[in-house]
Amino acid sequence: MRIAIITVQRVTNYGALLQAFATHHIFSEHGEVNVIDYDNPYLTSHMNLIRFKWSIRGFKMFAHDFFNLKNRIVLIKKFNIFIDKYLQLTPKANTKDLENGKIHGYDLYVSGSDQIWNPGIISQNNTIDPIYFLSFVEPGSKKVSYASSMGNHEFSSEESTKVKELLRDFKAISVREKEGVEFLRGLLKEKTVSQVLDPTLLLDKSKWLRALNVEANNHLPTIGEYILVYSVPRTKLLRKAIVYFSEKFGMPVVAIDKMLKPMQGVTKSIKSAGPEDYISLFANASFVITDSFHGTCFSVNFEKPFVCIPATKRANRQEGLLDSLGLIDRIIYREEDFWNIGKDMAFESASVKLKNLRKQSLEFIERAIAP
Repeated sequence: MRIAIITVQRVTNYGALLQAFATHHIFSEHGEVNVIDYDNPYLTSHMNLIRFKWSIRGFKMFAHDFFNLKNRIVLIKKFNIFIDKYLQLTPKANTKDLENGKIHGYDLYVSGSDQIWNPGIISQNNTIDPIYFLSFVEPGSKKVSYASSMGNHEFSSEESTKVKELLRDFKAISVREKEGVEFLRGLLKEKTVSQVLDPTLLLDKSKWLRALNVEANNHLPTIGEYILVYSVPRTKLLRKAIVYFSEKFGMPVVAIDKMLKPMQGVTKSIKSAGPEDYISLFANASFVITDSFHGTCFSVNFEKPFVCIPATKRANRQEGLLDSLGLIDRIIYREEDFWNIGKDMAFESASVKLKNLRKQSLEFIERAIAP
């Protein structure tokens, strides 16, 4: 079986690239897989050495990248090597190429994971991109979605009508969040919509380490045990957490941090970590502080004591995952709740639940690809 996957594949975002790897890895058990090298300019611009847009934020980004150029060169090189090594890409194709049939002839087309159905993530002007709904696929082809996400986007009636039409001929539909399931079930009354795990959770720790040839020993032997911080927006609450937990546990702090200026309380900032480095740092951490969905996924999957400190008032992706695993108490919105979080954490019950959800998700894939 020849399988083509559309997802987010050319970005310097660890979670996005690792979910693409995991999706490719899992579907490869059922056939020959290619990830469509879709040239979405809004997303692929993140791979530019120096990014620029005509806005105040764009000028700040330009200045940041210019002064951080040495680290960006190493970072982007690592990401490109990973992409070329693991994703088995098709020839590069833009929207026009795809609509003109450049990527045809597959037995199965998969609308992959990550927030590919969230207009605010994949489009500069906050519009739906039909390509991520497989609009370019020839009529009669088998189309499925696996863990596609709408994030927290609220669809207008016009957008809802468009989504309904785009999903009309999908054989099987699955999404990542509970809210997405509820929305699509209300919209697509005649179709079954399933909730499945993010693909990064379909591989357990041993499979991740084996697949990427990462060793489960201390990535930073000169530091010893460490708290790992993986954050994107660096909220005030998260910065306070770094200082609090470092003092509480008496451990140094290592941050996966692409920003030029280091965070207060961080012992070592790793500014050019590649995807393999990311996995190794999570695998060998003693405690994790994160605001990221995928940071939360890897903490749980690798059974690392952690605290999730979302950057928004309600993080539906993190809340949904942790609630399903009985770990909702590890998400913190207030500084006064720090004291509830300890270094020791029991994963026995969560591990059983994760294994069951993993089994159900893999069974969805098997049903979806069946004749």
